[in-house]
Amino acid sequence: MIVLPGSLRGRRWRRPSARELPDLVRLLADWPAPDGGVVRHQLPLIGLEEGGPDAVRITGDPGRRDADGRAAVGLAVRTGGEVLAVAGDPGTLRRAVGTPPGWRLLVGDRAACAAVLATGARPARVVLAQRLMVLDPSRVPDRDAVPDPGLRPAEEADLDGLAELAVRLHVDDGFGPDPGPGGRAGYRTRLRAAVRAGTVDCVGPVGAPEAKIERAVRSARWGAQLAGIVVRPGARGRGLGRAVVAEVVRRLLADAPAVPPPVTLHTRAANAPALRAYAAAGFRPGEDWCLALRP
Repeated sequence: MIVLPGSLRGRRWRRPSARELPDLVRLLADWPAPDGGVVRHQLPLIGLEEGGPDAVRITGDPGRRDADGRAAVGLAVRTGGEVLAVAGDPGTLRRAVGTPPGWRLLVGDRAACAAVLATGARPARVVLAQRLMVLDPSRVPDRDAVPDPGLRPAEEADLDGLAELAVRLHVDDGFGPDPGPGGRAGYRTRLRAAVRAGTVDCVGPVGAPEAKIERAVRSARWGAQLAGIVVRPGARGRGLGRAVVAEVVRRLLADAPAVPPPVTLHTRAANAPALRAYAAAGFRPGEDWCLALRP
């Protein structure tokens, strides 16, 4: 049995105990941040809610505070089969002992992601500068201004078209060239699970969707994050993306309490058309985020 010195024991990646979870939730929800702890940490908070201790690894000491009042702790929370949301103190994340949890997609605020990537333990193939977008309910256009474009739940008959849209987004967002038949098959498999879970909506005839949008995560307490938003190239320039996003958030708000939990999304910081479309659907720009992809 290897016994780590005290200075290393507190810095290694470890599974938290069930008793530590409430404190970790409070830390994330109250974390000092320009957009508020809940908004910045929506993904890890939902991951903690859904997965409990098995979904999270921490490093550092949750009970110790730095000069700014932040806890000297870093967290890595699995929010899906391949997605790891990182959060917490960048210095603590950078000094973590051992290999961080496995991931294919790494996402989080820019400083936390940079700290994890700086360790070099799991090199990334692509690192993208993202912009977190936060919904302002008072700015969502009503249906008179931006009509429902015919948004409907995606069906299994749409899977081939949805996979083509996912490949288009893969290329547009700079993840790499067209991944070919193997990549399409992978997207189709993931989308089949999402369609069966009822988290994918689309516009267009059954079997030939022109646009899609996904609810990556959703929680009554912590809100929802939208993802996978893409319009077929031939259908662009008509405001379809804006209309799709506006209709989804109208439906989310209709089901929400008087003070709704946050709705967010993140997009490539250099994607000016997407930023304009999301702003027109009621979102305001938030913090700098990061998205990294491993081979």
